[in-house]
Amino acid sequence: MFSLTQDERKVILFFVAAAFIGLGINFTAKRNCQLKKILTADADIGKIDLNKITREDLLRLRLFSVKISEKIIAYRDEKGLLSSFEELKGVKGITDKRIEELEKYFFLR
Repeated sequence: MFSLTQDERKVILFFVAAAFIGLGINFTAKRNCQLKKILTADADIGKIDLNKITREDLLRLRLFSVKISEKIIAYRDEKGLLSSFEELKGVKGITDKRIEELEKYFFLR
């Protein structure tokens, strides 16, 4: 049927092995990502109060760009304590995605 040389068989075997290794790595990476989501607590443990964090501390965390961090602090200083993350939608550059990121690391009291 097929008459392959020994070198051709080695090449085919190499590609098949590489494909299986890649599938294994992909499966493991997806599995670990799902486990991380399951094991992550929804409590405020490890989160920081966005109403109390200082400008310097927010910049030191490097979670967001300097401009966004400064806009958040300026908005809070101007409007007073935040009662919900939705209030930050009034800040230029704060999108729904950015609010989701904020909710991962901060809480409001």
